[in-house]
Amino acid sequence: MPETGLALAPGADPDKGMMTPLSTLSKEREAETTDVAPVSKAIGFFFKPAVRSGWTALLNQGVVSVSNFLTGVIIGRSCSKEEFGLYMLGLSLVLAVTDLQMSLVSTPYMVYSPRFRGCELGLYAGSCLIHQFALSAVVTLGLSAWGLALFLGFGPPGLARVVWALAATVGFIMFKEFARRVCFAGLHMETALLLDFCVALMQVTGLMLLYRLGILSASRAFWAIGFACGIAGAAWLFLNRRAFMPRVSRALSDLGHNWKFGKWIFASGIVWTISVSIYPWFLTAFHGAASAGVWAACLGVVALANVPLMGMQNFLGPKTANIYAQGGAAALYRFVFKSSLLLLIGMAVLCGALLTSGDFLLGLFYGGKYVGNGLIVGILALGLVAGSSAFSFSRALFVVERADMDFKVNFVCLFILLTLGIWLVRTFGPIGAACSFLLSNTAATGVRCAAFVFVVRSGEGK
Repeated sequence: MPETGLALAPGADPDKGMMTPLSTLSKEREAETTDVAPVSKAIGFFFKPAVRSGWTALLNQGVVSVSNFLTGVIIGRSCSKEEFGLYMLGLSLVLAVTDLQMSLVSTPYMVYSPRFRGCELGLYAGSCLIHQFALSAVVTLGLSAWGLALFLGFGPPGLARVVWALAATVGFIMFKEFARRVCFAGLHMETALLLDFCVALMQVTGLMLLYRLGILSASRAFWAIGFACGIAGAAWLFLNRRAFMPRVSRALSDLGHNWKFGKWIFASGIVWTISVSIYPWFLTAFHGAASAGVWAACLGVVALANVPLMGMQNFLGPKTANIYAQGGAAALYRFVFKSSLLLLIGMAVLCGALLTSGDFLLGLFYGGKYVGNGLIVGILALGLVAGSSAFSFSRALFVVERADMDFKVNFVCLFILLTLGIWLVRTFGPIGAACSFLLSNTAATGVRCAAFVFVVRSGEGK
């Protein structure tokens, strides 16, 4: 049919050559919108910046947790229980110094950096960079002195090599952790993901190379980890050098400000480290390094649940500071309880599987020499569930500048350790340590929640 040069009016039906009533057209468009809108909203939700950052943080922690898990598996399967126990002792030292670093440098930066803009942010970031290097130097000197004492015979056999390796590499490990926390504070989750992926790739590759050469040990494992962190950390600092404006005079001023805020977090970190990270040392003292190796294998299995837990924590920590800065105490109160409930439910589902499959996973990942310790895995999983929601309350106390309350709460864990924990470890070994861990986490979570509610409702936050 030839064109007539006539166009149908809006709403015309080309088959019938007549107008469709506007009321009918409106209903059709409304129905079309109703059908499409839920899908569009669902797709749009997953592309929201906050949601995308959350998923990226989860993926980031997945990379870190998988690399740490593979590190433990490689060492656990290729080395003796005693050597694996020495690695666990060294790892507890790394966790202790990074916790202290979080208290003195990273957490103050996370809380205060959202309040700065432009040049002021660069100056404050430069100050924190100087603080980071100074703290690393102090830790390195301390480990060197301890390594000398161990070399002279004061301490468990074989530990001297591990401490010397840490003295040489802990600065690199600490700086990598500082770099990723700076990324989290700025909600630059993609950059943190890239950093951690590069470290994981180099770390696992180095360990596998040592394994294939037949020379893998606890001390050499830390050399490989330190090398990977050093390369990635140096590259990150070079690419982000313009974000830091270090000034010694400003660093001294900011040190006083950060210390005023962070001293309670620092003290809290010391108490928490003593209360939680000291278990492998007690196990070694009472039952030998092999017992610490069993503890390391059981913790390694439970650490599978850390992928979603720590991924969400890496996102929720900076987010908590931003929520408080933008919405005040009321918004913080709502956010903390919602995030705590989310963490609790998620961990309950994941750790439920570990209660029934712990022994199987021990044999699968670490070998037959660790089979028979599934009960320890189950108890540790319950402890992880009990303590999962405590993170939100703890970070909220930091944000409202009542870290002194969090410090006092950590004495609950220390009290349980000193009154019941040591006896449990000495009498029952790793099972006793797991029971003490469960009791400590359960009690501390309840008290920490009560402390947060008290602080917010009484208006004591700053």
